[in-house]
Amino acid sequence: MTTRSYAQLRCPIAQALSLVGDQWTLLIVRDLLSRPRRFEELREALGISRNLLTQRLRQLESEGLLERRPIEGSRRFVYAATEKCMDLRMAVLALAEWGERWRPDPEGPRLTVTDRKDGAAVGVRFCRLDDGAAVPSEEVKVRRAKAGAVTA
Repeated sequence: MTTRSYAQLRCPIAQALSLVGDQWTLLIVRDLLSRPRRFEELREALGISRNLLTQRLRQLESEGLLERRPIEGSRRFVYAATEKCMDLRMAVLALAEWGERWRPDPEGPRLTVTDRKDGAAVGVRFCRLDDGAAVPSEEVKVRRAKAGAVTA
């Protein structure tokens, strides 16, 4: 768990971090965004302890970010991302894009994001909500409700 609680802060970033800011949580979400996985698949892929993985999965389930689905003919389950979890996809991919740019691997890109239809590279960008037109990052203004205008 984080050493500081963000839950009391009136900030959407703090509220998001209160749900997914703990160690390993976003990596679990990352893995579940591609497909449902069994407990052991997650544990082996991440190299995380059983106790910590159990704790994080329970937390994600209680927050409605994942659901346990029974495996037919078994007493075991798979963990699957919910719609609420799938809405984190853009944020996770934005972090991945940032990591590839600012923390590159000398052996080359660690992931690619492409259009399923034609394989063209896809990136996370700002766009206008009314017409979908691209907006350069430096032209985006962020304004906090209490603190006034802030540039990001």
